[in-house]
Amino acid sequence: MRIKRFNEASEQVDISSERIEEVVKDLKEMVASLDDKEKIIESLINEFNNYKSDSQKGNDQIDDSIYALQILEKNYSDSKDKLDTIIQNLDSYNTEGRKYLYTENK
Repeated sequence: MRIKRFNEASEQVDISSERIEEVVKDLKEMVASLDDKEKIIESLINEFNNYKSDSQKGNDQIDDSIYALQILEKNYSDSKDKLDTIIQNLDSYNTEGRKYLYTENK
């Protein structure tokens, strides 16, 4: 009789196609919502750029707000990129089955 190691799983469970489709639908809705929010942020940046400080010595509240909005815009873009990766992975899992993307070299 073979003794199982602590990190060995007894059986691998797969996610149903229906559940994957539900998750993908939710993720796509999230991406669409982020798109809308990103457009608002972009609009605010464009508007606030009209009121930027000309000072070379420091930033005022508008300058600081523009900087914060630019960071938000980047974070939204990065989040959408990660969500797209998840969607692609789940679509692949659903159509092609489980495949390992990264393997441990021994």
